[in-house]
Amino acid sequence: CLFLFLQCDNAKGLKAFYDAIKYGPNHLMVFGGVCATVTSIIAESLKGWNLVQLSFAATTPELADKKKYPYFFRTVPSDNAVNPAILKLLKYYQWKRVGTLTQDVQRFSEVRNDLTGVLYGEDIEISDTESFSNDPCTSVKKLKGNDVRIILGQFDEEMAVKVFCCAYDEEMYGSKYQWIIPGWYENLWWESWINSSQCLSKNLLAAMEGYIGVDFEPLSSKMIKTISGRTPQQYEKEYNAKRGDGQSSKFHGYAYDGIWVIAKTLQRAMKYLNATNKHQKIEDFNYTNHKLGKIFLDAMNETNFFGVTGQVVFRNGERMGTIKFTQFQERKEVKVGEYNAVADTLEIINNSIRFQGLEPPKDKTIIQEELRKISLPLYSILSALTILGMIMASAFLFFNIKNRNQKLIKMSSPYMNNLIILGGMLSYASIFLFGLDGSFVSEKTFETLCTVRTWILTVGYTTAFGAMFAKTWRVHAIFKNVKMKKKIIKDQKLLVIVGGMLLIDLCILICWQVVDPLRRTVEKYNMEPDPAGRDISIRPILEHCENTHMTIWLGIVYAYKGLLMV
Repeated sequence: CLFLFLQCDNAKGLKAFYDAIKYGPNHLMVFGGVCATVTSIIAESLKGWNLVQLSFAATTPELADKKKYPYFFRTVPSDNAVNPAILKLLKYYQWKRVGTLTQDVQRFSEVRNDLTGVLYGEDIEISDTESFSNDPCTSVKKLKGNDVRIILGQFDEEMAVKVFCCAYDEEMYGSKYQWIIPGWYENLWWESWINSSQCLSKNLLAAMEGYIGVDFEPLSSKMIKTISGRTPQQYEKEYNAKRGDGQSSKFHGYAYDGIWVIAKTLQRAMKYLNATNKHQKIEDFNYTNHKLGKIFLDAMNETNFFGVTGQVVFRNGERMGTIKFTQFQERKEVKVGEYNAVADTLEIINNSIRFQGLEPPKDKTIIQEELRKISLPLYSILSALTILGMIMASAFLFFNIKNRNQKLIKMSSPYMNNLIILGGMLSYASIFLFGLDGSFVSEKTFETLCTVRTWILTVGYTTAFGAMFAKTWRVHAIFKNVKMKKKIIKDQKLLVIVGGMLLIDLCILICWQVVDPLRRTVEKYNMEPDPAGRDISIRPILEHCENTHMTIWLGIVYAYKGLLMV
């Protein structure tokens, strides 16, 4: 195989590759390619050389395009591989509303665009999409303004410090918010960039507390033997012993499994040739032998074994690997779960995720409407007083009827007195109806009450004060008689006057009801924090009886009743 450990300089990297092709022996495969720029150029030209390439460190999403890079494979998951894992996490906590915050770099933009496609059709709303170049504060502020609680971030370590400083300033941290960001940052990454920000270390750490990082798993956590006969833990111990003081790379397990992929691919190719064409061997391969090239390509696609990085399976050349979730807890990252892309399963380690509140954050501000009701004790007191008033009125009515033939009672016009008492009792009855709200009756019944109580109060008022007006008018009519002639005005005439006043009332009420009837309307007030301290906001609402031209109708009624009162 041709092992590629090329520089990230395009010119030097390509020269090294083409020199190896031109002057070296025929290579069966290409193993390697780390930098995206060099790797993508080489991978695009492999079809012409009839070569299959396997990379262990190139994670750029661009290389997943099989039309452009049909001969390219990789043992390491691409940057886009975290997106199905994020989807699974969002579903696990029933977060259906998220926002994205992305640094204006192609690598991060590609992941964000793929995430949009992954979430599409999954009943998860991306309520706001923000991007920034150098200063993320404006974008963070917009996210808060749009009530985004679950933020999916794509940015490097330097920008992460700035983002969390802005989050602290905007109070976008704590029990109401959850940040989900890349998990490939170096250990203690913030210490390298804290001096370049205007944020105090304690404020930065407060904003960072609880964020969840998402990245591929460098080594499998399962304690079972791999294809090499070692468990991942045994391999890591041996690797560290041989590495000594040398710098460790998180890609070493993928390079190790990559060697096994190539070995098993060639083994399958040899078995296929022995079974179908005994005269041809893999040593016969050259850059124009498309038949052997196709056999290598098919054999690579059939890869399926358990390696030190987990189950090694390709889907359209992409590694279906394991994605790990870590959480920042008390100045260190703790593994809290993992996602298996092969089985499409998410495993959360028991009691490992610590949310800042008593429960996971809500994906938006939960607004709970609370009906402002009439105080039950107050309604009870007023009802009791009303009942006493009605009992007193009933006693007066009974007294008036019983003694109607006595001279003094008869002289006071008992019929008119009875009308005043009945009008008073109707007005008393309206107090019960005005106290009934949504805590006692349904919305439909409340709307009916809007009309009923208006009619009862209006008729009761006119009956009581109309009768009083009629009696006063009779006294006035008698005593204004300057000639002092005997003048008799009977109760029947007074009843006609009261009836005329009630007829005017009926005309107004019927027109009101037909033209512009009263409806139940709800008035909403500014939101208030929950008194119990829950992560919800209370929006007080109040029921009213209203119509389109309320002012006009009330003006007519008040004018008429005012004249009656005067």
